Amino acid sequence: MSRSRTVLVAGAGIGGLAAAISLANAGFRVVVFERDRTPDTSGAGIQLSPNATRALQKLNALDALAANAVEPHELVVANATNRAILATMPLGTAMRAQFGSNYLVCLRADLHNALSKIAADHPDIELRFGSNLTDFAMHSRGVTAQIERDRQSEEIVGTALIGADGIRSQTRARLHPGTGARHGGMSAWRATIPADTLPEDIRGRKQVRVWLGPSAHLVHYPIGDGSRINLVAVTMDRQTTDSWGEEASTADVARQVSSWNEIPRSVIDAASQFRRWSIYEAPLLPYWGKGALTLLGDAAHGMFPFIAQGAASALEDAVTLGEKLRKAEDAAAALRAYERLRLPRTRQMQSTAHNVGRIYHLHKPWSHGRDVVIERLGGKGLVRQNEWIYRG
Repeated sequence: MSRSRTVLVAGAGIGGLAAAISLANAGFRVVVFERDRTPDTSGAGIQLSPNATRALQKLNALDALAANAVEPHELVVANATNRAILATMPLGTAMRAQFGSNYLVCLRADLHNALSKIAADHPDIELRFGSNLTDFAMHSRGVTAQIERDRQSEEIVGTALIGADGIRSQTRARLHPGTGARHGGMSAWRATIPADTLPEDIRGRKQVRVWLGPSAHLVHYPIGDGSRINLVAVTMDRQTTDSWGEEASTADVARQVSSWNEIPRSVIDAASQFRRWSIYEAPLLPYWGKGALTLLGDAAHGMFPFIAQGAASALEDAVTLGEKLRKAEDAAAALRAYERLRLPRTRQMQSTAHNVGRIYHLHKPWSHGRDVVIERLGGKGLVRQNEWIYRG
């Protein structure tokens, strides 16, 4: 394949930017189309397990993020009702020793900004914000995309088109009609608080803490320079919203966890307000693309957040995509090779995330059995359970 050809990417989120960097590093000119006029930095914290940071290292992006990320020492799983510690999984040096890469936590905005700067500075990447992909057609030369900006249409020809336009992907909708994202009957309530508002027994520790309660759970960890804590509470909630980050009061969250122990409740009460996201997942697909078109990230395999692999899987996709296209003579064949590698792994991630969400929110008496299993596994057992993820 001629290295001078252009690859088109729909979407400038984490997956789209990572794909652009990977492809540009492989020798292609890349044009990224994003419907929003400014970069989307919504969301709050994000966990980056060793497979994610390994992918960032391959994209030469890990150093750019490191100054704004925290390396926690441990992940602690606790019962939100009686405060019992169920398991402590070692992170920090243990992750680096076993998997050869860090386990980091950071703000989603900081990861997005690190990727945005690399993409913006790359001479072979063009970022077009406020540009909406409205149509595409495949042909012998690759694919022609129709782009609309300020009510003006433009056609651009590319060797390939990568649909990285998120959980509500229009690329996916055109390629796979009737496979839109499904609401999971849950909402994520996100906030950040000053670290010094945490209770004394967990203040100052570099840890990811998971509190499991009936029909809800809470995760919190330090972000930035460690002076602030990211919170995300997930509750059963059939009310949906189309907005990204609807404002909500602390009382909205607190009343849903009124049966919890005072410690996790005090963490929630420390937030001045929350933002609420409806949680969706994308239905499993038998295949992602055809011809010179494929999907990437949430557009291909949007998953529940319960194994913290949404961004990680998109970063893995991006690295694999660049590797497969780097020396390929035929774009369509390279995209099929990318899909054959990625589809089984991401399908397993989607399935695992779905099941973990169900387990997290069990009621009594089934929650007692869950707690016993987690206690028997212990921290090392949790690492073994996740080894297939972390090794990539």
